[in-house]
Amino acid sequence: MSETAIEDHIYDFIAAAIAAAVDESDPLHQAELHDNVYRTITTEYGIRIGDGESSFAPNPGATEILEFDGVVPIVIFSQVNGADRSDRADARGRMIGLAKAVSMLFLEDPTMGGRVTDSRISRAPRGWDSIKSTPYSVANLHLLVNETGGQLS
Repeated sequence: MSETAIEDHIYDFIAAAIAAAVDESDPLHQAELHDNVYRTITTEYGIRIGDGESSFAPNPGATEILEFDGVVPIVIFSQVNGADRSDRADARGRMIGLAKAVSMLFLEDPTMGGRVTDSRISRAPRGWDSIKSTPYSVANLHLLVNETGGQLS
C-alpha cells in the first residue's frame, strides 16, 4: 500500500511537467508550483495544490486499505498588473491558458505516470481574488483521482 498522499502525487506529476516546459510559449514555462495553498506567492503566475479528500476502504480480502474517490482542488493564479480592464483581461487569459495546460496534463496521462489508476479535471470555476492587497485572476480546477475505485501506486 502506498503511503504517498494524492496531493504529493499531483505535485510530483506537475513539477515534472513544469521542468520539461523549456519553450517560453508553453504556459507551464517557469510557473511557480506550491505544495499547498498557504505558501507565499513570489511570481506573477502559478499553480497551488489544495487540500484533498478521499475515501478509504479495504481491498478484497481486507489485507490493506485502498484510497479512492479523491478530490483535490488545483488553484491556478495570475497576478493582475494594472488597473485597466485590459490588465484584468491579460491576467485572466494567462490564467486560463495555464489552467488548460494543467488540464491537458491529466487528459494526456490520466495515471500521472503510473502514480494513480485514473484522474480527470471535472470542473474549473474561476474568478478573482486579492492576496495581500494584490489582485489575481484564479481558477479552482477540481481534480478527481482514483474515481473508478483504484489505488495509489
